[in-house]
Amino acid sequence: MRFFTSRLAISALVVGVGLGTGQAFAADADTIAKALVAAFTATGKTEASYADASANGDEVTINELKVTGEGDTMTIPAVVVTGAADRDKGGFTAQTLSFDGGTLVTDKQTIKWETASIDGAVVPSAEEIKAKAHMSPFSKLAMSKLEVSGGDMPAAVAIDDLDVSLAVEADGTPNQFTTNLNGIKLPAALFSDPQMSGVLTALGYTKGFSISVALDGGYEHTTDTLTLRTFTIDTADVGKLAIDGKFSGVPLSKLTDGNTAQDLASKGKLESFHVRFDNSGIVEKVLDMQAQQSGVKRADIVTQFTGALPLLLNVVGNEAFQGKIATAVTAFLNDPKSITLSAAPATPVGFDAIMGAAQSAPQTVPDLVGADISAND
Repeated sequence: MRFFTSRLAISALVVGVGLGTGQAFAADADTIAKALVAAFTATGKTEASYADASANGDEVTINELKVTGEGDTMTIPAVVVTGAADRDKGGFTAQTLSFDGGTLVTDKQTIKWETASIDGAVVPSAEEIKAKAHMSPFSKLAMSKLEVSGGDMPAAVAIDDLDVSLAVEADGTPNQFTTNLNGIKLPAALFSDPQMSGVLTALGYTKGFSISVALDGGYEHTTDTLTLRTFTIDTADVGKLAIDGKFSGVPLSKLTDGNTAQDLASKGKLESFHVRFDNSGIVEKVLDMQAQQSGVKRADIVTQFTGALPLLLNVVGNEAFQGKIATAVTAFLNDPKSITLSAAPATPVGFDAIMGAAQSAPQTVPDLVGADISAND
């Protein structure tokens, strides 16, 4: 199962959203509609059309918007623009822009949604898009009742709702971000591989999974510091994985450029990192499955494994940290609530120093990064 990011979807976000300023005016419907089409078609890689447009007070409705390009087609029954305001450079801003009931068809999948809206929208001029002018991103995007189907997916994935929020600096550069996806429904039919299906059945997961994902972070441009306040994946009846961290010396412009990995490694530093798992059923299910297969009780499986931990952990090569691992894992398996692994160096440690230690003297890495592990706290 794979999810594909649509080029057209990305273009739609770049074209259609942001924080803008301007004076509200009695919008001319066709002017607004043509500005939207011009923005979509500015690069010459897409085509856009609409059936008609009408205005009612400060609300403009653009009917039957269709955008095609690079194998993707997006259709929206009606785009409703509220509180339009013109821009000196062309295009327009709006208080809200809604595009309910849309469909995006790519060469891999089909995505449908029931409701969608953008707060603080800006549609830049075609000239700005061609020049790749620096633009403020959106303030908030919200969608509900999404469905992803087709491609190599044997069943559709449903998402109850998602929202994305951004805060920006004076020049429009993002410095705060949050994303939430709630109620991601993965049906059992997605896990059609016989071996995987057999394991899930043995564990008692026969009805698929319900997952929620949340991301919250910020970026300090003066120090190139990325702060990941939280990144969580919460799966019902399985558990919640939560990650947070702080990393300095990582230029935002290079984070998405695969060619700058070496540069990031030489300049980036780890300031802190935590990963925590809160169990909500998976640990007991795994232990019970092992116990059933071995013909013993769950407690016997725990005793056997924890008893073998000292020998298994010899590979770590750090006696003090091995003891911490053994203590935490033993406590967790006997009472599986939570387990947390953290790194809190006294001073920020370079990524290159960590990688170098991992290659030449891996047993020193826990002390280098100030590693710790604990259970049920």
